[in-house]
Amino acid sequence: VSTQSTGEEGEVRDGFVQSGLWAHCRHPNFLCEILLWWVFSLFPLSRVIVEGCGGVWWCIIGAVCLTGIFVGSLDLTEQISASKYPQYKRYQETVPAYIPSVRMMTIKKRTNQE
Repeated sequence: VSTQSTGEEGEVRDGFVQSGLWAHCRHPNFLCEILLWWVFSLFPLSRVIVEGCGGVWWCIIGAVCLTGIFVGSLDLTEQISASKYPQYKRYQETVPAYIPSVRMMTIKKRTNQE
């Protein structure tokens, strides 16, 4: 990987992406996948609301199960990354796994402006 393709010399040295979405959340791909499945589970619920029919609640069970799979696999992926990249521990301490904090984003924005 060249420094031109990532734009960050530290990423090349550390071996994992730390800019863009990954500067605010360690697993933005997991977060988006979870949100996607929850949105899919809401489509059948609109039929329940409009037509008053029941029996469509099984879609929520699918979203709950997939959320459990992603949350459960987080520990495994974190262990693999931590054992593979020595700097990953520091990254884990400074960047949240799923939900980016607004406070952290404002601090990073201020730091980059200085």
